[in-house]
Amino acid sequence: MKIISLISAVDQNIIRMTEGMHLETDAVVVNQCGTEGDTTFSVCGNTVRQIDMRQRGVGLSRNTCIESAPACDVFLFTDEDIVYDEGYSGLIEAGYNAHPEADALLFNVRVCEARRTYWNEDYRRVRFYNYGRYPAYSISIRADRLKASGVRFPLEFGGGAEYINGEDSVFLHDLLRAGIRIYRTPVCIGEETERESTWFKGYDERFFISRGALYVRLYGANAVPRALLFLIRHRYMYAELGFGASFRLMRQGMREMRGRMKSGERAV
Repeated sequence: MKIISLISAVDQNIIRMTEGMHLETDAVVVNQCGTEGDTTFSVCGNTVRQIDMRQRGVGLSRNTCIESAPACDVFLFTDEDIVYDEGYSGLIEAGYNAHPEADALLFNVRVCEARRTYWNEDYRRVRFYNYGRYPAYSISIRADRLKASGVRFPLEFGGGAEYINGEDSVFLHDLLRAGIRIYRTPVCIGEETERESTWFKGYDERFFISRGALYVRLYGANAVPRALLFLIRHRYMYAELGFGASFRLMRQGMREMRGRMKSGERAV
């Protein structure tokens, strides 16, 4: 089974970065670094294609990885701060061989407790009611199924984009809508190294505007009740702005996204 790692990076020394990730597969890396270039080199016996680009946006970088990848069986999405366990590529291959029903598998990656949004305890299908917790670095997918679906990462969400996060949730949402069969697995393949977030600067105005825009993209007409439920459950997030101001900012983001979708500006 040929697995290709698709890596989104920002201003990195790619040789040093990929050596530190302990890659066991070939890879395509998009480095958003202010210059343009395209080169190929070997790291630990694996072929790495490095694409440098001036444009910013994690969705753009991941989509560029997809379109630039050679023929393979499985794509593994990952980031510059993931360090893989020895033998992880064999675990991925074993997962797909054991589960031919799965078009995509979401693997565990260890993170510090403060940043943890999920931890799979079992093998189970992912549906519309439980897909929203998974980061991009947990996602692997059969390459032919992704290509056939036509689904790509949104350009308006995520680090470097107008709305600062949520690109992974939109991607999984659109895969489900396209009929992709997604399963979670308790298998762990690596660990995230702690670093300062490239997008999170606190629960400020931009955070709530972005969250409102994301909820329209994901939930449509149910965006407002989902926003209220979010604020009720996460009171600490609006400790400084207050409930009313935070909700108004989310409504602003909703209006912006509805306007974009109505005018056909939404990029996927």
